[in-house]
Amino acid sequence: MEQQNMSDGIDQYFSTTGQLLDQVLTAQRQTMVRVAESWTELIQQNHIIYTFGSGHSRYIAGELYFRAGGLAPIMRIDDPAEGGAERIEGYAMNFVGKYDIQPGDSLVVISNSGINPVPVEVALAGKQMGATVIAVTSLTYSQQAVSRHSSGKKLYEVVDIVLDTMVPKGDAVVELPGLDWRVSPVSTMVSVAMLNAIVAQTAWNIAASGKQPPVFISANVPEGDAHNQRMVEQYWRRLTHYPLRQIQSG
Repeated sequence: MEQQNMSDGIDQYFSTTGQLLDQVLTAQRQTMVRVAESWTELIQQNHIIYTFGSGHSRYIAGELYFRAGGLAPIMRIDDPAEGGAERIEGYAMNFVGKYDIQPGDSLVVISNSGINPVPVEVALAGKQMGATVIAVTSLTYSQQAVSRHSSGKKLYEVVDIVLDTMVPKGDAVVELPGLDWRVSPVSTMVSVAMLNAIVAQTAWNIAASGKQPPVFISANVPEGDAHNQRMVEQYWRRLTHYPLRQIQSG
């Protein structure tokens, strides 16, 4: 048996993800710029950005919420079933209406495949409430899959803007010797990179206009608690899950 390099799996993952990130930057740059311009405008008009993901995608949605280095006016929509009811049509109506989504707000819905009823219905509800709805999804993956919603629609077909992660079908990218399936997914890494890049550009845009962008800073620096408390007090009336005392930003 041929001797395997001790870092074959590591090298393959880093090589593949690096190439994918380069491709996404080239193909999606203008869409990311468009989203950042939209967020810049809505923040300056005192609107809110909502994020939602079901199942594993909820961790991507959580990356933007109450995050050191992140934008303050972002609210995560929680899935009470944590993905366990993602395929049940009508389930989203049990929780999405509890959030104060208003015309002029932005709603980011994350689903790599984009075929399950819950993310589709959250997106539809957001549009009905007047928000600009953005999908973070893989068109490569979604266009090869069958919708599980009775409408036959997939997430990318019901939103205003699509951020295409370009993730391959199946998500995992590292090939294993002697096996037909792969390991090590890339959708989380690419999605988080795209969204944090948009956060960076949004904050850059606001700062370039001569205003201070509403961002959280680490609670582990001396001025962190006082600064973050001011952000909380500015937005807490709409971001009702924010604590008002003993705040921490990780």
